[in-house]
Amino acid sequence: MSGSGPLRFVLASASPTRLRVLRDAGFDPDVVVSGVSEEIETMQTAPAVVVLAERKARAVADAGAHGLILGCDSLLDLDGSSLGKPASPSEARAMWRRLSGRAAVLRTGHCLVDTRSGRWSSRLDSTLVRFATPRHEEIEAYVESGEPLSLAGAFSIDGLAAPFIEGIDGVPSNVLGVSLPLLRRMFEEAGVAITDLWRKAPN
Repeated sequence: MSGSGPLRFVLASASPTRLRVLRDAGFDPDVVVSGVSEEIETMQTAPAVVVLAERKARAVADAGAHGLILGCDSLLDLDGSSLGKPASPSEARAMWRRLSGRAAVLRTGHCLVDTRSGRWSSRLDSTLVRFATPRHEEIEAYVESGEPLSLAGAFSIDGLAAPFIEGIDGVPSNVLGVSLPLLRRMFEEAGVAITDLWRKAPN
């Protein structure tokens, strides 16, 4: 790490869930929202989330942020279709009707920019999610709660949707927006030990 002070860790994302996951894992990143377009046109889900993660991280770096800048983006891949945040309650209901009793893959793209060297890297992690078959009344109540409107694929593995998830195959934190094991490897590639970025307890 630089002798000029602690290495700054910046999250280039507005996601409160992603920030909570990082904080729960011992980090205290600064949040700088990129404000970039999330339009992906006809791209497939896997490359799309990586492109969006790169777009976010590099925009924040170009705007003058310094340190290790992490951009992430998540989409749910169902039969080759990308499901992001539902635009309305009716769209959330439609998503849950499609997901009920099915399995889909939550894909999260990660991009880490190191402004010390100007280097950047991007990676993808994917987690299979197996959905239960909630009753119509349960779907209605969940949508009316408002929770799914802020979530890719209209669900999360914690919160109110947790009882409707039968299981996952893969990294749990990836479903919440950032794969912590993958992030550790990306930090190592940048020459940084993940423990150096843990929040320091006050003396």
